[in-house]
Amino acid sequence: MHQELMTALLNEDDLGAVIRAHIYLERDIDRVISLIVHNPDYIEKMTMDFSIKLKLAIALGMDEEIYKPLVSITHIRNKFAHDLSMKLNKSDINNFYKSFIPEDQSAIQSIISDNEDRPYGLVKKFSLLTVKEKFVVMVFYLATRVTDELRQEINFAIEGFEDAQLSKQDA
Repeated sequence: MHQELMTALLNEDDLGAVIRAHIYLERDIDRVISLIVHNPDYIEKMTMDFSIKLKLAIALGMDEEIYKPLVSITHIRNKFAHDLSMKLNKSDINNFYKSFIPEDQSAIQSIISDNEDRPYGLVKKFSLLTVKEKFVVMVFYLATRVTDELRQEINFAIEGFEDAQLSKQDA
């Protein structure tokens, strides 16, 4: 699923890649929140920008380590939202990369060097990628981290359901 995202982003211009990446990540943050709260219908009725959704997701238990990268990509998205001629630049990409914890930076590097399924044309070394390719690889990794949060919440919900079923059987 994320391989398709990577390919789609690589085929977009910078504006399309940034906006599509952010929409994708925001959708998954919405899913995390919906799985955590007891009544997601009320969350959907609230008017929240991405910053508030992100803080809510962290407050509800999403891994805080991905907060800074999600804020960083939001800064990049905001630049594009106000300037149609905006292009991804080295400074923004370096700041995006620095927003990840060291373990995540290593994992980002290995997406390229250790992944034989990487999209055609991507070199095997992160430092040799273009600015846009680096952006896409980091978004790919961030999307994977957010999906991991979704999986954890789903597993937690299933365990809670199974525990409730066992309690009913014992009663």
